[in-house]
Order: sequence, then C-alpha cells, then structure tokens
Amino acid sequence: MTSSRRFSAALLAAVLTVVMLFTVFFIALESNHDCPGEDCAVCALLQACESILRQAALAGAVLAGAELTRRALSSHALRTSGAFIPATPISLRVKLSD
Repeated sequence: MTSSRRFSAALLAAVLTVVMLFTVFFIALESNHDCPGEDCAVCALLQACESILRQAALAGAVLAGAELTRRALSSHALRTSGAFIPATPISLRVKLSD
C-alpha cells in the first residue's frame, strides 16, 4: 500500500470517527428538546443522526460477520487440507530409478 493510499485511508477513518462522535453528542444534547410539533427541524435531524448510526452499526456487523466467516473457512481449510491432496510419488519424494 502506497503512502498516499494509507494517508487517504487514515483521513477517511478520522472523518468517519468525527462524524460518529458528533452524531452521538448531538443526539445526547438534543434528546429532550422543546418540540413545537410537526415539521420540527431538530426532530428531523435527530432521525437523520439515528439513521447514520444504524447504518454504521449494520455495516460493522456485516464486516464482522464476513471476517468471522473468512476466518472459519480458512481455519477449516487448513485443518482439512491434507485430506484433499492425494499422495503421489513426487510428493512422497520416492525415487523411481529401476
């Protein structure tokens, strides 16, 4: 990975972290606001923030599930790899010089 890609990945991670923190702080601060009723801008923003958090949690769960599946399959393949490779004279290092 080149240094510019690493920098871009780190910058994206930092921006995502800041957005998540500000979303959580906004929800905590405005959860008991004085709602005037319909068409409340604060309520609409709270719903948008909750949607962002739900989507991030879903993405994290999907990534965690994919990683667990990958690890399970790779460890299973490592344990059973000897069962799929047949023994040949070359793999057994048998010299056939009659």
